[in-house]
Parts: sequence; C-alpha cells; structure tokens
Amino acid sequence: MLIRKRRTQEVFKWLLAKPARMIMTSFLFVDIIGFVLLLLPLASVTGRSVGIKTALFTTVSSTCVTGLVVADTASTFSTFGRGVILALIQIGGLGLVTISTFFISLIRRKVGLRTRVLAQESSGSFSFTELPALLRSIVLLTFAFEFIGFLLFATQFVPLFGWSEGLAKAGFQSVSAFCNAGFDLMGDTKFGPYASLTGFSGNPVVLFTTMFLIVSGGLGFIVWRDLFASIKTKRLNIHSRITLAATALLILSGMLFILSVEWNNEGEMAMGLLPTWQRPIAALFQSITMRTAGFNTINMATLLDGTKIFCVALMFIGAGSGSTGGGIKVSTFWLLIYSVYSEIRGRTDIVIRKHQIARVAVQRAISIFVLALGLVALLSIVLTFTESASLADGRIEYLDLLFESASAFGTVGVSAASTPELTSIGQMCLIPVMFIGRVGPITVAVSLALREPKEYSSVFPEGKIHIG
Repeated sequence: MLIRKRRTQEVFKWLLAKPARMIMTSFLFVDIIGFVLLLLPLASVTGRSVGIKTALFTTVSSTCVTGLVVADTASTFSTFGRGVILALIQIGGLGLVTISTFFISLIRRKVGLRTRVLAQESSGSFSFTELPALLRSIVLLTFAFEFIGFLLFATQFVPLFGWSEGLAKAGFQSVSAFCNAGFDLMGDTKFGPYASLTGFSGNPVVLFTTMFLIVSGGLGFIVWRDLFASIKTKRLNIHSRITLAATALLILSGMLFILSVEWNNEGEMAMGLLPTWQRPIAALFQSITMRTAGFNTINMATLLDGTKIFCVALMFIGAGSGSTGGGIKVSTFWLLIYSVYSEIRGRTDIVIRKHQIARVAVQRAISIFVLALGLVALLSIVLTFTESASLADGRIEYLDLLFESASAFGTVGVSAASTPELTSIGQMCLIPVMFIGRVGPITVAVSLALREPKEYSSVFPEGKIHIG
C-alpha cells in the first residue's frame, strides 16, 4: 500500500514538474472526460453508444479544434452529445492559452529559464506580471466575439430552422468558427451529412460572419490586446505587426491563387459551378478557412492538384501564435523567411522593422519547422501503408493523404480523401498528430524529456562543417 502511494506521488510529481508537461496533461485530462461522456448512449441519437473509435476520434478532434470527423456530428450525436462537443471545442480553443496561464500563475516555485520562456510563449505572454490580466482579457474577448457571431448567425438560421434549432445551430457555429474548429450541425438538414457550409455558398451573411470569426480567433489574443491598447498608444509591438502583415498577405495571396486556378473547375460542387459573383467570395472563404478552420463551401475532393498543394502549404503555416488555430504559426513562417533573406544578403543579424530578433527565437522557429515537416511527412507515409488498398484501386491518391496529414497537424479539419472512408488504423494514426498539432511539437518534446536541459560547463573548440 505504501509503495503504491509512493508511486502515485512520483507520477503526480513528474506530471507537475514542468509547465509544458502540465499543459499536455491538462489536454489529456479533458480528452479522457470527453471520451467517457461521448461514449455514453445518451450522447447518440440512436440511444446506443457511438463506439470507442468514434467517441475517441471526435473527442480529440474537438479539444484540438481540428474538425476532422469519422461520423457526421449532427446526424450522429444527440443534443447532449453536441453539448459535450461544444464544451470540448470551447475548452480546446481557450485551453492552450488559458490553462497554461492559469497554472503558471499558481506556480510559486523556481523554474528553469528555458521552461519559463516556453511557458510564456505558449500562453502568448511576454512577462509574468501580465498573466492574470491576460487571462481576463482572453475570456472577455472570446465571449464577446462569439456573442456577436451568435446574433448574426441567428438572423439567418432561425428563419431556416425555427427558433430552437436555429438558435442552437447559431451558437454552435459561432463557437466553432471563433475557435477555428470546423465542426458544424448542418448534417441533419436538407444539405445532407458532411455538408459543412456548401449549402450557404450564396449567403454572404453566414460566410462573412464565419470569416470574421475565423480571422479574429486566428490572430491571437495578444494581438487583439495590443490592438485595443494601440488606440491610446498609437503603436503596435513587433509581434502584432508581423502577425497582421503575414495574415493579410496569406489571405490575399491565397484568394488570388485559388480564384485563378479554380475559376473554371467544373467538378462536382466545384467553384466553376458557382455563379460568377459567388466565386471571389468562395475563394476568399477557402483562403481563410484553409489555414486552420476547416469549413468549406466547395468540394475539397475535386480541387485541382496545384490547389491542393498550395492548400497544404497554407494548412502547414496555420494561424497566429497564442491563438485558437494550429500550424507552425504565421510568426514562425515570417521569421524563417526573414532568416533566409538575411542569409542571402550576408547579414549575421536578423532585423525586422528596426527590431533585432534574438538567435534563440530563430533556433526555436527552425526546430518547430523541422519537427512539423517531419511529422506531416511521416504521417503521410504511414497512411500510404494503411490505405494501400484505396491507393491501388485509385480511390485516393498520395496527394490526398498528404492533404489529410497537413490538415490533422494544422488542426484544420478539411479532407480531400474523406476521413470516414479511411481505414480504422489510418484514422487512429491521425489522433496523435492532431494532439501534437494543437499542443505544439516543442511543448510535447519538452514535456516528454526525462532530464532538464543543461549548459556545458566546458568550452569546446569550434567545429567547422561544410554546408550546401
């Protein structure tokens, strides 16, 4: 008994040893609760349990705000089940920032400098003194944006579905859009299962409200706080300026690329079949949603190969740091671009808008990029084995599996291969990648490290390695 108690204490001590590990453990704890609740017969419309695979996949996809599903949400889950999914999405959207901020504010003991930096960056904060205020701002901003979205969606959904169903769909859609989750409740309507927003391709209110919420949630709470503060100070910090500039550039370039390439695509439910005035809106919508949200107004399976490759890049980049979105983050991408630019110009220092960027930030950006690229590549290769039968008979192509892999890591939720059609093993392979994509590859790596990093006490001779 004493040995068991001691082992339990050691496990808890290990789990609470690092803020990064606490963040990961918090997500796992929420996943376990959500899994148990969705496994209950009460969560299914049939009154029978949806099964372990569906409950587990839906739970992780919800808390990781991904949106990939193996069963249509509206036609599979009851009101109770939908409520659980909505709660998981809300916790997942706020979790990485709010949970880490909350736990860090409770810590009263000394932590290592590298762990401290990791904790600050995972919460989007630049100092410990602003953490409590940041937490309050996050909660207020989240509910304010979601309430505005709820009201706008209600004006469109209530006339279509009635008061009770219309309000329920409006609330669900608003939370899902702001948290960049990609879940919807349109599968039990005339639009059919897995319809997403294809039935609203001609409704500007629904589309622009969704885009507004996606971008708002994807910018990051630090950026919004800085924007409000700039009303008085008349200036933005370098992180906010980079995030805003990169976001605008990615949205505009994505829209122009998708519009030009897909304009005449007349595949099933493709852009070329939409009225002319709807095509620019559809291109803008897909450019925004492809980076992390997962809604769609056109059929992803009929996209041209060039568009799919471009979308893989958008999904890989993702949203802003400290936001509800995934990917390597736009600031990481921007920093890598500037790093390459500085190298080409022969500069030893990286300067962005008269601000010198610390080398440790560049090293971290490179680490995130390499880990993320390796993870997406590895998953796509694994899926070629699990989906070998579908590849052999031509039902799917490797590009579709790469698309699926990037969607899982970027917590996007769009699918060109139809996730429900994948084998059970293939679907299970997506789960850990969704989790790592939401928590962050660096956070997961640090939390699983058995030893604290340490500096070398000795000075070693410089080693020269030929590169390129």
